[in-house]
Order: sequence, then C-alpha cells, then structure tokens
Amino acid sequence: MQLFLRITRPVNLLLTVLTQLLFYVSASRTESGISGFDLSNIRLPEAITATLACVFVAAGGYVINDIFDKYTDSINKPNTQIAHSHINAKSLYIYYIFLSIIGLILGFFTGLGMGILCVAIAVLLYFYSSDFKGEYLMGNLLVSLLAGMVVYIASRGVFEVSKAYFAEYASIAFFITFARELVKDLEDIKGDQAEGHTTFAITMGAKYTKILAATMLIIGVAILGIIYYHSKEIVFLLTSAIIALPLMSISLIKLRNSKNAEDYNAVSKHLKQLMFLGLLTSLFC
Repeated sequence: MQLFLRITRPVNLLLTVLTQLLFYVSASRTESGISGFDLSNIRLPEAITATLACVFVAAGGYVINDIFDKYTDSINKPNTQIAHSHINAKSLYIYYIFLSIIGLILGFFTGLGMGILCVAIAVLLYFYSSDFKGEYLMGNLLVSLLAGMVVYIASRGVFEVSKAYFAEYASIAFFITFARELVKDLEDIKGDQAEGHTTFAITMGAKYTKILAATMLIIGVAILGIIYYHSKEIVFLLTSAIIALPLMSISLIKLRNSKNAEDYNAVSKHLKQLMFLGLLTSLFC
C-alpha cells in the first residue's frame, strides 16, 4: 500500500491542496492583508470536490507517467524507481484508471464545466506521458499550463473572485514551472537521450537551456511587480521582496554553476520552494 501511495507523489499532491486552500482564503479577504476574512465567499461543497478532483486526476497522471517512463527512469533514477520494479504493469494500469475515474466523477460533481476540464486534463496528462514529454518544448509547455490550471481551478471554489489575482498567479505558476521543467530536462538528459527524445535540453544544449530557464524564472517573478502596481500594498511589496528575490537569486546562481544531475536536482527543489512561497504572497496583495 505504501508503494502505491509513493508513486502518486504525495508531497506534490499536498502542495496542490495547500495551493488551492491558499487561494480560497486569499479570495475571501474582506480587506488588505490577512486581518479579515469572509469565509462565506467559499463555495461548499464545490471547493472541496474541485480540489479533490484536481488531486485524483494529478495522481493518475503521476502513475501513467511512471508507466511510460520505465526505461528512462531505470537510467535516471535506478535507485528510486517504484513502477515496474516493485509493482507489475497490470496493477499500475488498474490503479491509474481507478484514480482517474474518481477524479472525473468528482469533477462532474463540482459542475459540468469542471468535469469537462478534468477530462481534458486527464487526456493531456496521458498524451504528455506517452508522446509529448520527449518532444521539443511540447511537454514543458503542457506541464506548465497544467500548473497554472491548479490556480485557475481554485477560482471555481469561490463566489466572488476579488483580491486573489487568479490570472496573474496562474501566469507565475506557468513561468516558474516552465523554468523547472527545463531544469528537470537537464537533470534527466542521459535517460532522455537513450530513449531517443528530442527535448530542448538535448537539441539546444545546456547553455541555451539554462538561458531559457533563467528567462522564464525572471518573467515569473517580475509578474509580482504587476500585481503590486494594481494592489499598491506596501506589505505585499516587502513580502514579495523578502520571499521571491532571495530564492530567485539563489536559483539563478545555482543554475549557472550547475554541471551534473545532482546540481540540477538541487535547483529544481529551490524552484519548487519559490513556486509555493511566491504564491503565498497572494495573502498580502
């Protein structure tokens, strides 16, 4: 049972839940900062079912990704591979179908639009794993769009979308995830080459991949400035500067100096931290 849980990346799923809870709270503020909330703005049970739908569909996506990554993971992550080495293929497919169906049911329970969106996400996750992942920028774009969708889906759980800046933060999620996906391609380049993939990292090399990743990261953080321009909240500006700028600087320095898979993995972890802490600033805008 523990192996079935681990293959769904429970830490990533927890971050998805926390992100959506964060935006439910952010959209329920009655004034600037975190001094007052009107929790009646949260739609129940839709907020719960929308979040759970997102979690189950994403979990299914992780499972199908590991099913198709059997060969590359045996090269890139031989000591941590769970799929195939500990769980047989038939059980993995049954588990994937089970998680995805639960996610779709919860999506349609939330509403027709949410259900259709969950179907689209599930289909995209499948084709990402089977075809798009190894293609030139296609996989990176798809995963980045889905990361932005996590923020967008949170807007389905509130009545009034007021102070949460859903579009801006969805864009931040997109650009930082794009940077992280490029870094992960550098980390996995050995296995991807063996599989015959044509990722940006393989096609253009480490130098240009680092430049593109750094550009995406800077754009993502710069959007915080756009939010400040509209909100005019000094607390938000200070919080963003304290949280985002140091982490961005550390990530850029480490990215520039990275040379091997271990280095790229460290940068990827920093970008994950930047993503969540950057989204946390929505409480102050």
